[in-house]
Amino acid sequence: MIKSMTAYGRSSVHSPIGRIVIEIHSVNRKMLDMSLYLPKDLLRFDIEMRKLLSKSLERGQITLRLTLQNEGMPLRLFSNYYLQLKALKEGWENLARDLGYDAQKTVDLDFLVSQLQMTPSSESKEDEEMLKASLKEGVELALQELMKMKEAEGKSLALDIQKRLNIIEETVAIIELNKELPVVHYRKKLIDRMKEIDHLHKENEERILREIIILAEKMDVTEEIVRLHTHVEQFSNHLLSHEKAVGRTLDFLTQEMHREMNTLGSKSADSEISLCVIKMKSELDKIREQVQNIE
Repeated sequence: MIKSMTAYGRSSVHSPIGRIVIEIHSVNRKMLDMSLYLPKDLLRFDIEMRKLLSKSLERGQITLRLTLQNEGMPLRLFSNYYLQLKALKEGWENLARDLGYDAQKTVDLDFLVSQLQMTPSSESKEDEEMLKASLKEGVELALQELMKMKEAEGKSLALDIQKRLNIIEETVAIIELNKELPVVHYRKKLIDRMKEIDHLHKENEERILREIIILAEKMDVTEEIVRLHTHVEQFSNHLLSHEKAVGRTLDFLTQEMHREMNTLGSKSADSEISLCVIKMKSELDKIREQVQNIE
């Protein structure tokens, strides 16, 4: 099943440091490019979070934003802060006195709080593991929502692309039915012209035959038609495949189809076939735009 590269996912989970809100936004990009915006005290989890994202995502510009919402300080954490502040106060007051400063004026609550580590997860190994588990849960929940949207958008893209592939397939079939008409028209035109100049002798007939054979070889589009049928079939199969990322393959197929259409158009001298080629190119351009957004 194909997936779109444009999607959004959000999660909200409890943690030892408050409520964690994670938002993941994805847009189209040829390669996988991730940007994570974390509070400075959670930057140490950047690599682990990137690994979690790369397990589910293959391509696209991925933006993850993490915000913390205060839910009130748990009693255990308050007690930890109290002990830290008390130890800091004693230490800084002793240092201030040793240096000849007034400890009462120099060491106040604002100063002590600024010396605390902003993230209480470092207080104990237990807190650290709980925070890791909360972050993992948040990322996974946001990814689940993101993937649902990617798959839903992918279904819409697949339906639209398949509809346009059907139009291309039908148009190729029309060209296949009429591919001999340009040679027939040219033969009639050549014979009529020769009749205007002179009576059609045997040697003129042979000359006309040679001209028609040469033209038929130049205007033969059988090879291009066969390849177009094959490319359309391959494209349809990939739309239904369960491969993780088919965007690059589909992009390659659109380039090949465009090349075959160009060759077909340049070989044919028939106005009806030229109109068919223009119609196919128009549909292919729309397919190409959609493919740019497929993972």
